[in-house]
Amino acid sequence: MKAILMIDSNAWLQQTVIRELQDICEIEVVDVSAPLDNASFIEADVLICWQASEGLIKNIKGLKLLHVWGAGIDKVDVAASKGNNIIVCNTKGAMASAIAEYVLMQILVWERDLFYWNRIAHLGQWNWDMRNSNPFIELNERILAVIGLGMIGMEVAKKAASLGLKVCGITKNPSNIGEDEGKQFYLLGGLEKMEEVKADADYISLHLPLTKETHHLVDNQFLKQMKPSSVLINTSRGGLVDENALSNVLKNRQIRGASLDVLTNEPERMQTTPLFSPFNGLENVILTCHQAGYTTRAIKNTIDIIKTNILAIKEGDEVRLVNRIG
Repeated sequence: MKAILMIDSNAWLQQTVIRELQDICEIEVVDVSAPLDNASFIEADVLICWQASEGLIKNIKGLKLLHVWGAGIDKVDVAASKGNNIIVCNTKGAMASAIAEYVLMQILVWERDLFYWNRIAHLGQWNWDMRNSNPFIELNERILAVIGLGMIGMEVAKKAASLGLKVCGITKNPSNIGEDEGKQFYLLGGLEKMEEVKADADYISLHLPLTKETHHLVDNQFLKQMKPSSVLINTSRGGLVDENALSNVLKNRQIRGASLDVLTNEPERMQTTPLFSPFNGLENVILTCHQAGYTTRAIKNTIDIIKTNILAIKEGDEVRLVNRIG
């Protein structure tokens, strides 16, 4: 069995994947920037990638499994894959704990105004008046709204609740939330319930896939209904947010801030020119280059899921497939 690996130009990551999978299949590494849409046919049973066009899919002869590196499938032509009888799987859940930790880190950074206090301390300007007149508020007095309760959103809700935050959850499918899971936080309901959290939540964390329904879910109206002291956190996809509207709201200090691990337009893997974003230079935005889920444990979890699914295909046992799409 042969697999084509098109995930990154990162040599360490490539070697890690090869080391873990080489016992079950032959692996060929292909440059993610290679224009394979117009190339001659190549042969492989498995494609491991983070994006795949119809042209790429059709140019891989004998392809049985398209395995997405990550949970998002918005950059993969799923319809073309299914039309050619190719199974599509993702690695949903592999990064849940890592991303949940990131969200909690962002909340704590904002809550304690970490960058401000670090900056003035290094300058030797200990602001006793600011400290004495503005005591911090502890997490058990803060409300976190988690929008999207898949594996990542659920992990965020659980970890946040364990730290004392008052957590309310919104999900597209409220009936999928188990009774025991629902006891750990307040389940508000479906996406139509977002109106009820905007004005009350101190933090809003997005955990939804990017679809036609969720594109620019956070628009100008949404943002202007948020409380002025609130913070928006996005670790899902940049397209969930109308970034021009958000940048204007932040410039005018209509909300406190935003933590964005993802943007609508992110640099290509090999791009060396600086990226322009409407948030460049804004002090009330934390940008972190799509790294919230990039931990050694999350990468191992990801590879384990891929390995399970390759073995299932190799042994003709599709029942064992994990995270099959559709």
